[in-house]
Amino acid sequence: MNSIVLFVSLMAFYVVLSGQVTSGFLMTAGLVCCAAVTLLARRMGIVDDEGMPFQHWGRTIAYLPYLIKEVVKSNIDVLKIVWRPGPLQISPQMVKVPHTCRTAYGLITYANSITLTPGTVTLEVGEHELLVHCLTKAFADGVCDIGPGSMQDRCKRVEGEPKR
Repeated sequence: MNSIVLFVSLMAFYVVLSGQVTSGFLMTAGLVCCAAVTLLARRMGIVDDEGMPFQHWGRTIAYLPYLIKEVVKSNIDVLKIVWRPGPLQISPQMVKVPHTCRTAYGLITYANSITLTPGTVTLEVGEHELLVHCLTKAFADGVCDIGPGSMQDRCKRVEGEPKR
């Protein structure tokens, strides 16, 4: 099943990028290339649930509006800091954020979500904690929030944990 999903995804990506659906030669070339990449990925052993986590796609799409809202809010907060007259009101700091993500997919979603929100960058991913650089104390407090409705809680739902 993972191989089929990979092949269909590659073919769809090829069609979108090439825009050539009427040319028989180009469609055949795309079909051959996508099949070759799929076979190569199978031979390398990277077509598995971790490499093709399509079972999480629906929950990931449901998570995207929340992530977009957080990115916009953080952009506005950073904009206020930068445009405020006078010296910059920043207090850069590193914080260790504990996490309880069970899967690599959930952990990477969480770490990348932190990095995507302006003012915070995930520097190191550990087994039970993340090292995050924050621009201000407010950002550090926000990233350390791990209660219900937090980014970590929502990422745990992406990996399949039921809503609290």
